[in-house]
Amino acid sequence: MHLSFDKIYGSKREFSGMLNELLELSRSLRSHGVEAESWHPWIKPLKKGDALIARIDNRGAVTEVSVIGAQEVAALRNISPDNQNSFPGFNLRCPLLKPSGVPNQPREAVLPSEPPPDCPLAYDAKQLQRLRRLLTDFPAELASKLGTGDDEVLRAIRSLLQRILEAGLQPEAFVRQLVLATLAAVKQGRVPAALASAVLYGKPRKTGNEFEEWQATLILDVSDLDKFPYAVADPSVASQLSAALFSSASLPGSGDSSVPFTCALSGSPDQPFDGKFPNPTLPYLGKTYLMSMNTDVPCQTRYGRGGSAILSAGQQSVQQSLDAIQFITRQEMRGRTWSAVPSGVADRNDLLISYLEDEPTAEIPLADFFADSDSDAQFATYAERTQELHSALRLKAGVQGDCFIRVFTLGPIDVGRKQVLFSGRYHVSTIYQARENWLAGGDNIPGISVPLFAGKGSPLQWVAGVVPSPTQAVLSFKRQWLRYGKNSQTLPGVDAGRIYDLLLEPDARDLAKWLLDFYLPRTLPLMVGLGGLLFGKSPLPDGARRESLVAVGLYGILLFRQGRFKETYMNDRDYLLGQFLQFADRLHKLYCEHERKGSVPPQLIGNAAVSMAIQSPSRALQVLSHRMPVYLAWAERYSGPEAGLVKWTRKELGRLSAALKDTNLVTAVAASGRAELLLGYLASPSSKTREENESQ
Repeated sequence: MHLSFDKIYGSKREFSGMLNELLELSRSLRSHGVEAESWHPWIKPLKKGDALIARIDNRGAVTEVSVIGAQEVAALRNISPDNQNSFPGFNLRCPLLKPSGVPNQPREAVLPSEPPPDCPLAYDAKQLQRLRRLLTDFPAELASKLGTGDDEVLRAIRSLLQRILEAGLQPEAFVRQLVLATLAAVKQGRVPAALASAVLYGKPRKTGNEFEEWQATLILDVSDLDKFPYAVADPSVASQLSAALFSSASLPGSGDSSVPFTCALSGSPDQPFDGKFPNPTLPYLGKTYLMSMNTDVPCQTRYGRGGSAILSAGQQSVQQSLDAIQFITRQEMRGRTWSAVPSGVADRNDLLISYLEDEPTAEIPLADFFADSDSDAQFATYAERTQELHSALRLKAGVQGDCFIRVFTLGPIDVGRKQVLFSGRYHVSTIYQARENWLAGGDNIPGISVPLFAGKGSPLQWVAGVVPSPTQAVLSFKRQWLRYGKNSQTLPGVDAGRIYDLLLEPDARDLAKWLLDFYLPRTLPLMVGLGGLLFGKSPLPDGARRESLVAVGLYGILLFRQGRFKETYMNDRDYLLGQFLQFADRLHKLYCEHERKGSVPPQLIGNAAVSMAIQSPSRALQVLSHRMPVYLAWAERYSGPEAGLVKWTRKELGRLSAALKDTNLVTAVAASGRAELLLGYLASPSSKTREENESQ
């Protein structure tokens, strides 16, 4: 089922499967003349990090071990049809030897020149069987597929397979050869002693004298490299391996080609796909099956079918989808076509992909419009970063160009499955308008300045007018503030799709109202804490101060998208009530500084009444009316050095009190009104008005 609905400005929000989105991407690439390199589904990247290389001689024995760095490993590819088989690299279970009888001291200090003859292996029967499969069963299958061609690029890997199979290497013998070669490598300086110790005996735990199991990446290669033009562990080998696997007699997922078949995805003639769907390794997501329906889970079967049987997909469509996703998520495309976007409900990143339909490889930072690809980007630079995108789009497409942008996010729904969490197709004019609306929303607030720490010995830096990015919005919705902003905890928030709807949909009133209602309880303690910092003497951590700027900006955006503009709401009851609470704090603080010799309480009277005012304005004002007479009377007779400031504060209270007298104080405060009240409470007074009143 494919459900979609259209909106004005040519935008379309779609709910589709991963294969649908990837096939659209593939079509876009091909229509623009981009032929994505086709990788066989078995070709996968190796695990990130350093790796060990074990070199095999012509007798099939391990003669040398060395280490290669993570950058070199990242350029290599492995042959791995599933989670059980891989070549020439695989996960080596460590430790190789049982650690019993080894002194409790750093292992690198006690590495023997060779292990004791009776030192047992740390491998049980099941682990040895797995190693046997990796050293015999899968190499035999792979050798039959690669054949006996004479191309120079694959000579080394064919020779390696032949050596392993002819030697009939037993798992126990292989492990002991690996142990001896590792110890020799330490003496020759090719392997650090600490790494060798971890491989042989396990990694030491942080506490105690125990050692834990772990997995190292081990890559097999030939020992006589001078006899081959290409090593097995050479980045140039991967594409030739892929081509050789494609040309083998049986391709994964190929069905019966003698029966006419039409692919349900593309609507074109194809060969039926009936195997496991490819599982490319994608940024932030890891191994990702293009479709996964486990037949062992009853709810994942449809009409008695599971796995690939539920979808009449064609071999060519599946391969094109695989090629497209691997092409568009290349490292050099980061920030342009893909980026990380935080999950709204879990502590992880999802994958965002965005591209121009008619030029998917355009050097325009589309992903930066939706996500912060630069993790070090300062929160105040979103407008500048999107300006580059805005200008590039206008240069390419013009103001009303017939150009569309596709965007979708992928994320896990359980341990084994990933799916499309959000997808949409938007006209470039929608992107232009969305940016204008977002920035206008960020400006839809009164002046609120927050003091930030600028470094030890430096004066505080007063910052105002921050426009948060969509990524910061997702993160902010996940945070529940406590104890007046001094602490916070992470809770499930809202997914990025809702924030993108807020950004992109022309009519987002209902969504903005719902989001604001969700957001206010989470940020209310932070806003009250910020008021305590600005108008009293309550401390607030630097992280909370920065987050308060994000929250204030989001208040403005959420109000703007509801049609509540500052030119109007700053004259309404709830904003004026917030202002009244602020000036109550100001007067209370002045009183304490002059009458109590600077002894300011942890919470001033206006700050204490914020939560009450949100629940019942009339009740809050009634309570304040009993507490303020003493401070008002003091202000009337005060004639000290700050008399002008005291007089101005008292006059503002009188003005706000008169304005509130003509409003309905009984009516409950709506969600938008709560945000307006908090903005009024935090808003900085006009410096011009203050100077005029102090001079009178």
